Amino acid sequence: MLRELIKKLNPKVYDRADKKFGVSKILKVNDGKPVYIKDVDGYEVVGNLWSRESLAKIFNVDKKDLMFLLLDAIEREGKVEINDDLKDLYIKDNNINDWPIPIYYEKDAGPYITSGVVIAYDEDYGYNLSIHRILVKNDRLVIRMVEQRHLHFLYKKALSEGRYLDIAIAIGVHPSILLAASTSGDIYFDEYKMASILNKVEVFELDNILVPEAEFIITGRITDKLEDEGPFVDITGTYDKVRKQPVIEIKNLYRKEKPIFHALLPGGVEHKTLMGLPQEPRIFKIVRNTIPTVKNVVLTTGGCSWLHAVVQIEKRTEGDGKNAILAALAAHPSLKHVVIVDEDINIYDINDVEYAIATRVQGDKDIVMIKGAKGSSLDPSSDGLTTKIGVDATKPLKDREKFKKAKIPGLDI
Repeated sequence: MLRELIKKLNPKVYDRADKKFGVSKILKVNDGKPVYIKDVDGYEVVGNLWSRESLAKIFNVDKKDLMFLLLDAIEREGKVEINDDLKDLYIKDNNINDWPIPIYYEKDAGPYITSGVVIAYDEDYGYNLSIHRILVKNDRLVIRMVEQRHLHFLYKKALSEGRYLDIAIAIGVHPSILLAASTSGDIYFDEYKMASILNKVEVFELDNILVPEAEFIITGRITDKLEDEGPFVDITGTYDKVRKQPVIEIKNLYRKEKPIFHALLPGGVEHKTLMGLPQEPRIFKIVRNTIPTVKNVVLTTGGCSWLHAVVQIEKRTEGDGKNAILAALAAHPSLKHVVIVDEDINIYDINDVEYAIATRVQGDKDIVMIKGAKGSSLDPSSDGLTTKIGVDATKPLKDREKFKKAKIPGLDI
């Protein structure tokens, strides 16, 4: 499955690389552009797969329509098919340390699984899919779980019921699974069903849990044992701190006969895309409750696809821009700065956004500042609380003609 997708992306090919810093060097040099490495300790490795451009290509949509593609998938309920024949694709493996799991950066605590989709099942809430960084420590794993995430809730629920949480970790999956696993919904949200709207989803039972087709699969359970996790680089490209995090006991290791390992560079374009893009529909929906004429939303790459957003609206009344600011900040609690622009501004062109700020903003009238708000733990400048800023870069309804961009007849740019 992954092999066919890679061919469509026409990646840059490398003969070999070391899993300690060698893979990450290639990914960093080609950040945002797909690469394929023929030999990393005897395995094939790919990375930089899923940028906005490559996702648009795979799903056959324009880049600006990706947010609407995900919005449609969230609002509809798909169907998941069980195909037990998929189990025949896999063989058991013995030693995870033989897998080409990279060490990415200088101070990393060890090899990290960064593209693994963690699959958990709970009798009350159903299946949950999510992505977490996972440190490999010889015969066990240590998983970083943010307390607000659903997996952490299910883990604590399992411990309160006197059991460990059984999970599977799928590495090298279709991007529909990755996008669904990165999407924020309520505890009953079914990521499998969302993914099936984007692309056909087939699952099969492996060690009593339903898993999708993947290149590598780990089964195990999250225990109550805690070990140091970190340091490790997060989405901002800076080091996150060391914490005590839960240990995963490995039950079984599975892989395809000739698997391809998906290496995801922390802080790279792919990381930012998969983390940020699925949040945009949530921002759009909540802004739409306040401003029905909202047109589009983007979490910008320069803002780590997490801390900065641009929201495009059709302004109908004065104050729409300010209301859109408040709605966007409420929709994505990690958001630090948001800019509201008109329909004539290309939200994917940071120069056009800056143009709107330069020509349509007066600081004493158009900037909203909220002090002492809960911020993102990923922001290295935050001490837990942050100052959030909204910029209303929309044209006033009065005298709009003087803000109109000049055009040349016959030139549509």
